[in-house]
Amino acid sequence: MEDKQITLQIDGHFITVPEGSTILEAATKIGINIPTLCHIDLKGTCIKNNPASCRICVVEVV
Repeated sequence: MEDKQITLQIDGHFITVPEGSTILEAATKIGINIPTLCHIDLKGTCIKNNPASCRICVVEVV
C-alpha cells in the first residue's frame, strides 16, 4: 500500500510530505525555522514539555 503524500507551499517553497506531517515538520525539512518552545528536547530534565502548548509557532494557513 502506497503512503499518501501531500504537497504544500510555505513562503513560496513547495514540499511534498507524508500525510499526517505537521507544518512544523515540513518547514524544518526545507530549512525554514519556525520558533517554538514546546518542541525543545528536554529529555533528561525534570521539566515536562507539552507540544502545542506554548503558541509561539502560530502560523497563518491560507
